[in-house]
Parts: sequence; C-alpha cells; structure tokens
Amino acid sequence: MNSTREEKVEPALRCEALSKRFGGLEALSKFDLRLEAGERRAIIGPNGAGKTTLFSLISGIYPATSGSIYIFNKDITKLSPHRRTSLGLGRTFQITTLFPALTVLENLILAEMGLRKIKFSMVRPLSTYPGLHKRAGEVLESVGMTENRHKVVKDMSYGEQRQIEVALALISNPTVLLLDEPTAGLSAADTAVMTEMIHKLDPRITILVIEHNMNVALQLCKQITVLHMGCKFAEGSPTEIRDNSEVQKIYFGSEDVPC
Repeated sequence: MNSTREEKVEPALRCEALSKRFGGLEALSKFDLRLEAGERRAIIGPNGAGKTTLFSLISGIYPATSGSIYIFNKDITKLSPHRRTSLGLGRTFQITTLFPALTVLENLILAEMGLRKIKFSMVRPLSTYPGLHKRAGEVLESVGMTENRHKVVKDMSYGEQRQIEVALALISNPTVLLLDEPTAGLSAADTAVMTEMIHKLDPRITILVIEHNMNVALQLCKQITVLHMGCKFAEGSPTEIRDNSEVQKIYFGSEDVPC
C-alpha cells in the first residue's frame, strides 16, 4: 500500500512573543510573526512604533527581554549577529555605512572579507583578491549596478548609495533579508528605481522591509503588518490595510489609538 506524506514547510522567519524593554519602556510587546520562504512582508507604523527595535532584535544588535526568534526553525534568539549572518540573515540600515573614498567594487570586497574573516592588509591591493572579486561582481550584476563597479562612492548620488547598501547586504547570500527604510530620503525618481530593484531580487529570498512610504510597501508586499506602540495592531493584504480606518488614524497621527 502506497502512502503519501505531506511535507511540512518550515517558515523562513518566525518570532514568538518577542518583547524588549528599555528600563520602564516596553518598546516591543509579545510580538508574533511568521514569514514563509520567499515571502515579502512590510512592517509599517508611526515613529516610535517599535519597527527598528524589531529589526535590531532579529539581527542580534539588541538582546530580547523575552520571546524567541527562529530562522528555518533554528533558534537564533541568543546568537551573535555574526552567527545569524552565517545562518542566512542579511540586513540594511537607515543610515549609509559605506567607505566614501573607495569604489563600489572595493566596498563589496571589504564586506566579503569581513564575512570570510580575511585579514585586511594596508599594503596589499584589493585587486589581488580574485576570489572576492567574483562574488562582488555577481552581486552587482544581480542588482543592475555592474556599470558602476569602478565609481567612487562619494561621487555617486544618495539614491545610488542606498542601492549599494542593498548590494552589501546581498554579499552574504542571505535567505532572509531585512531592509530598514530603503527609500528613506530618496526623491520620487530614486524611490521608483529602488522599488524596482527590490522587486527584482531573487524570489527565493524572504524579505522583511520597514517602509514609511505606504505606496512602496503596497507595491512590494502581499502582506502588511502594522506596529503601534510596540505591539501588532493589524495585519493583512495591502487592500485590507489601505482600507482599514483605524490604521489610517494611527499612521497619519490623526488621533491616539490604543494597542
């Protein structure tokens, strides 16, 4: 007798009752989240809602006060940021952290050296690391920036520098990618370029993005989670979130709405 067993699919990222306190302030309260492999989810909410705290907990910058975090059912709650990266977690930050006097390619090579724990030598040119060039070139091609590889970062626009930040996060070949305000401070034209760039990323990468621009969030993601005062306030499709009158109140700050 033949029998078929339904294969259990592990979520790419899971948070269970995740909380963070800073003294008497509870920045995140019993937050639950589940992202399937390849899913693209947006986290939105007003300033101070707990969005960046959530990212800092997932990436290991802050220790959790309570709760758990899993990547493909691997408990990473107490692991260092470096160990989380080695398990497939990548992240960008709101503020650019590039080396402005170096080229785009050199920035990516230095990032890969850090991941591989290769010691940097001031007297050895970066051009003498052919193995690192290969991976950096692959990443630049994947984000459509190959033609910019020899440009010096300080000579590039802010929008282009934000694109390089995403490329840096891809150097580690992440399975889960956290994008923290990727369009913050960008012009309408640069926002459109960044949105298209993220949209074209490998569909196998699970993406969690913090985004203040509601239009960008609605374009990129099929599911939206709304944070308010440190807790999950609403969750649903772009249409459900856009039409939710309570979400509109907290998002545009028209009145105080309790968690």
